[in-house]
Amino acid sequence: NIIKSDLSLLDNLTQLTFLDLSSNNFSGQIPSSLGNLTQLTSLDLSSNNFSGQIPSSLENLVQLRSLYLNSNKLMGQVPDSLGSLINLSYLNLSNNQLVGPIHSQLNIFSNLKYIYLSNNLFNGTIPSFLFALPSLQYLDLHNNNLISNISELQHNSLRYLDLSNNHLHGSIPSSIFKQENLTTLILASN
Repeated sequence: NIIKSDLSLLDNLTQLTFLDLSSNNFSGQIPSSLGNLTQLTSLDLSSNNFSGQIPSSLENLVQLRSLYLNSNKLMGQVPDSLGSLINLSYLNLSNNQLVGPIHSQLNIFSNLKYIYLSNNLFNGTIPSFLFALPSLQYLDLHNNNLISNISELQHNSLRYLDLSNNHLHGSIPSSIFKQENLTTLILASN
């Protein structure tokens, strides 16, 4: 494990396409200079002690397909600038202290297959656009403060849906039992 390091040393690696710094003991803020690594297709900073906000400079990583920022101490809202990551298919922001509503910038991610936003402090309603993302297969929003009418949430291609430990209400729609792809449905503790 890397215990401490100066991440600014990565600035010169402008042709880097894959960066995995997970499961180390990095702390402080995520360096905004990572936004200079514009060829990255995968960035994994999970399971560290990064704190502060998600830097808006990550908007420069337009080639990014996978973004793992889970299991840190990140706070604040998800920056709107992440909406520029149109090639993203895997997004994991779980196990942080992120707040606010789930913003509509996720609406433009037509390639998103996996969204993990669990164990945060998100509030507001579960946006219906999440269920309109054409490629979405896995959606995990458990253990937040989200409020929605469960009868209004429907998606045909989901395989995994975890909405447990939120504030959902209403009747489970019968259409959910007609979804052929759904293998896991977790609605506990609502």
